[in-house]
Amino acid sequence: MPTYIVYDPKIKVKTRYLTKEVAFFLGGIYAAKESVISNGKTYWAAPVRYNPKYSTVAETAEHFDVICSISATVGGYTVMKENIKGTSLDSGKNRLPGFSTFFESTGLTDLHAEIPSLKAALLASSKEVQKAFIIGVIDGRGTPDASVPKGIIRYLSLDCPDNDIGDFLSEIMENYGLSINYNTARDRLEGGNPRKPQLRIKDVENYMKKLGYISPAKTRKLQEVYNVKYGHSRIDRDDAFLKGLKYLKG
Repeated sequence: MPTYIVYDPKIKVKTRYLTKEVAFFLGGIYAAKESVISNGKTYWAAPVRYNPKYSTVAETAEHFDVICSISATVGGYTVMKENIKGTSLDSGKNRLPGFSTFFESTGLTDLHAEIPSLKAALLASSKEVQKAFIIGVIDGRGTPDASVPKGIIRYLSLDCPDNDIGDFLSEIMENYGLSINYNTARDRLEGGNPRKPQLRIKDVENYMKKLGYISPAKTRKLQEVYNVKYGHSRIDRDDAFLKGLKYLKG
């Protein structure tokens, strides 16, 4: 069992320690940078979103149930998109299928200001805690760039909210030992809004062997590629690490 360090994330959680579960949701929060004010209180969201038809209704429900179970252990409030829209928790960003886990702020008003403290806490924590943080970063909005017919997985991609957060997430992943490619925001040649910075995990097979996904839909997508590439695949569950976590091997 990993040894946890004391850390105040400045959101309301049920522990004084930076546990795997807290790190998992902090990964989702920092990857998205979404907050909303409800009844005078600030809440930070760790969202899970899918492109339309990417995840079946059953897969999204399974993912939701697992995240509900994890969030209950630390004091999060997980809500389906349909139950967020039109309420005081609706930030206007809940258009795609999915759900979000909300945490009440106890002082977290600016993610950028907290990055140095969280970075120090993560780097002082065990590899298990760092792993949980990275899984949280990728599970909600990280997307496999893959071609099932060709049996090719290019990378896992994540659109980051800004360069500072992208730099922070990249540093944590590189320190963990992942092979990544990070493209900062750059202006479109034709004008308009700049592209979001994008973080890409390059060795996806290594990632799926050692870190994995909770998302049933994204695991299925990658398994379909493995089955074309290798003619077989195997999913190994690791509920002892995080409920619903799945590794994939060819």
